[in-house]
Amino acid sequence: MDSMEKVISYSLSENYIHNLASFIEENYIREAKDISKLALVFGGKRPELFLKRELALRLGKTFFGPRFFSMDEFAEYILAKNGPFGKISDLDSCFLIYQLSREIAPDILREKESFSLFLPWAREILSFIEQLDLEDIKLIELNRIQLNASIGYDVPQSINALLEKITLIRNAYHHELKKRKAYTRGLVYLLASQGVKEADFSEFTEIFFCNLFYSHQTESKIVKELLDRDKAIFVFQGDEREWPVLKKFSDSLSYPIRPRDNAPGDEYKLWMGAGFDLHSQVGLARDILKEIKDKDKTVIVLPNPESLIPLLSEISADAGDFNVSIGYPLKRSPVYSLFECIFKAQETKKDKSCYYVKDYLRLLAHPLVKNLRLLAQEPAALRILTHKIEEILTGRDKTAVSGSLFFQLSEIEELKDIYELVLSALKDMDIPASYAELKSILKELHQLFFYAWEAPRNFADFTLSLDKVINVLLNKGFLGSYPLNLKILERMLSIKEELESAEFGLEAFNPEDMFRVFMNKLDNEMTAFSGSPLKGLQILGLFETRSLNFENVIILDVNENFLPKLKVYEPLVPREVMISLGLNRLEKEEEIQRYQFKRLLSGARKAYLIYEESPKKEKSRFVEELLWERQKAQDALEVMEIPRGVFEVTYLPAKADILKNNKIIEFLEWNRVFGFQYQYLFRLSFKVLLSICVRFKRERFYQRGAGIQRCRGFYPRFAL
Repeated sequence: MDSMEKVISYSLSENYIHNLASFIEENYIREAKDISKLALVFGGKRPELFLKRELALRLGKTFFGPRFFSMDEFAEYILAKNGPFGKISDLDSCFLIYQLSREIAPDILREKESFSLFLPWAREILSFIEQLDLEDIKLIELNRIQLNASIGYDVPQSINALLEKITLIRNAYHHELKKRKAYTRGLVYLLASQGVKEADFSEFTEIFFCNLFYSHQTESKIVKELLDRDKAIFVFQGDEREWPVLKKFSDSLSYPIRPRDNAPGDEYKLWMGAGFDLHSQVGLARDILKEIKDKDKTVIVLPNPESLIPLLSEISADAGDFNVSIGYPLKRSPVYSLFECIFKAQETKKDKSCYYVKDYLRLLAHPLVKNLRLLAQEPAALRILTHKIEEILTGRDKTAVSGSLFFQLSEIEELKDIYELVLSALKDMDIPASYAELKSILKELHQLFFYAWEAPRNFADFTLSLDKVINVLLNKGFLGSYPLNLKILERMLSIKEELESAEFGLEAFNPEDMFRVFMNKLDNEMTAFSGSPLKGLQILGLFETRSLNFENVIILDVNENFLPKLKVYEPLVPREVMISLGLNRLEKEEEIQRYQFKRLLSGARKAYLIYEESPKKEKSRFVEELLWERQKAQDALEVMEIPRGVFEVTYLPAKADILKNNKIIEFLEWNRVFGFQYQYLFRLSFKVLLSICVRFKRERFYQRGAGIQRCRGFYPRFAL
């Protein structure tokens, strides 16, 4: 193959999947070559589906397609040639770092000796080691960091101690992982880059690396080795003269990355709108979506995943079929807040089973608790029970425990007044129940959400209680009625399984430590929603749009704190240390997100950007760049009108024609006379009241008009 065949680049405005399919058709299908012997490596999994559909449309028949990989899968594929291996779980990685740090650098555990307190630091150490592995940072560079640390960076002493020991911790961590044959993502790439020279790829005639942008040093070593073997074909999108990352890639490959000279430029129509909060942004998106006819060629991009639920609640009536493929923070789910309530109740209790009233009632009043179908499949029964308990504990109904700050659960369970009040209310609602059933339900509730969490000895006990709660929520709650909640429960079950199989599962922990570890795990988890990527409106995160083109692009939350979304602060390793190692994350992340943003807009026909305009938020730098380009092109400051999102409230009086017989007419005529007399008397009494107010100079009532305004609002027919 000549150089033009080895490295191909399309412009940002071209349809990448369409062009790649055309290249495969012209060079392989038409020449009757076996495309099943091709391998295609993308940054993610989604482009595979779109390329398969494009090839199927061109072939018009079933076929054996190429082998598809994400870049992570390809690194694992290379490593698997040397034998099977597994992936170490997140919590096991953190616990291993905790153990190694305790042995090698005990100074960094000062004031955070327990695993739960050290867990956030363990995650930062793991993140640092991951970057070192991905970028293949050598021992000599780390030794230089150690030397500087011994002199002392301008950071806390504990961090200097960590930097001095970082090489030992990393080496010991790698040793343990290799012994277990359970690797992290960073170590997979590192070992794959070291083993790619000996790996045999005879099963593939060519390996396409598709739309790569930024590559870690380990990735660069892998692709460069395959290029040198004449196995690799690179298909880029973009120009090295515009993107420094592509220029760096071009230099490493020794091939230019430039689209053809006659490549089309950007021709999309740009519209911008400003909301004053999230819901006004969603309202703008809904109005835009109503005007779009071909929703199958439309994408809504959410840089802020927390916008997902408000968006779905607003557009579901107009969107038709839609697919959600985005990571949603688990901590935004009702299940997360439920466990917050459970652990808070345990944290504030005074003695065994002696609970603080406020936190006890907060847990009982949680929607996932009070709507359980524990009696005759009727959630109203439990709601009445919880409300009556609240009325008693807050003193509205006087009993022996009314007004208490702390109380024993057994006191509530044996209190007859509760059951009598509940039975009376249920009788009025025709819900059958007995004293024994209500008492049994209350005890079951206490066992599930209180007693079971009082003294777990280890994570094995903890997961038993967790499993019971999840099963009750699924089988007797309303979570199963909503597909998004089912995904959240599915993620919770996988976390439970990870805790069950954790190597520290049988180690003794105090309950508070277990609660902290569990909540920290939930804080860092995302629920992945997936549906039908080839059908209907697509709702995606920015990185889910890689290599894909849509005619209509709607992007919400185009604000500086979401686009680009950058981790500005390095809580563990100082920024100067990261830069000295060549790990400039801020610059790298900003260019990656800018590229994905501009690539998505350039391939569209219409682009709609919606942002929040408020004193606390500003437009994204990417938006400002687009505006600046248009201002230069038009030589004007005002280049487009930006509508503001508002909520219009209109009152439409209902009109209904009612047929009237003679009896109704007679009644209305009599009532009109009565009404006139009533109005006359009321007007007279109101004037008397007003004269009294004037006499006593009731300024608050008369001059300021507060009371009169209320009267005027309530009786609008009487002018004062």
